[in-house]
Amino acid sequence: MDMKEKEVKHMVKGMIFDLDGTTLYTLNDLYESFNKALKLFDMPAKTIDEIRMGVGSGLKVLVERCTPKDTDKETREEVGKVYGKIYSENYLNTSVPYEGIHELLKKLQEKGIKLAINSNKGDREVNGLIAKNFPDIKFVEVMGERKGIVHKPDPQGPSMILDKMGLKKEEVVYVGDSDIDIFTAKNTGMRSIGCLWGFRNEKTLKEAGAGFIAERPEEILEYVEEENR
Repeated sequence: MDMKEKEVKHMVKGMIFDLDGTTLYTLNDLYESFNKALKLFDMPAKTIDEIRMGVGSGLKVLVERCTPKDTDKETREEVGKVYGKIYSENYLNTSVPYEGIHELLKKLQEKGIKLAINSNKGDREVNGLIAKNFPDIKFVEVMGERKGIVHKPDPQGPSMILDKMGLKKEEVVYVGDSDIDIFTAKNTGMRSIGCLWGFRNEKTLKEAGAGFIAERPEEILEYVEEENR
């Protein structure tokens, strides 16, 4: 492989961003909505840290992690439905971009980097949050939980995004704040960046195998510029 071929292979031409804990701070709305649902079922409230650790693998896993251990399957399904209704009415209340994220996305867009969002949150909420918070960013795809598409860390969703971007897996970097995101990148064959401002810690990201750890959004831009020299 000559140097030119190597450079083309490793150029960053696209980036896929997780939503909760990576692009947007959504924890307050998640926390308040879930505890409202738990109260309706006379279940004990969860702390904001318990909700934070429950988020990332989809609604079913969140409900399993945050309801009492002896809760039966049918009741958990009902809790999930009630929570989904409450959250759908409140998800735009306080969720906002992390400091520096909007500027990062604008600069990446100006550099011609193709951008996408990939989340295990419901597709309606994902698209609503992105439309409200990033009206000036042209994402190739904004993908939340959809029927027929397996949750992250399965590579099905990200692979569909790669196809829509028209890029090879080697040309795209997956950016997220959790081990699920790093495993998603691995399973899809992409490089990964772990973000320290989100819902998980550095130890979790490193143990999952994050290729690069960013303490601030600006470091992601620096990473792209270095990779594309």
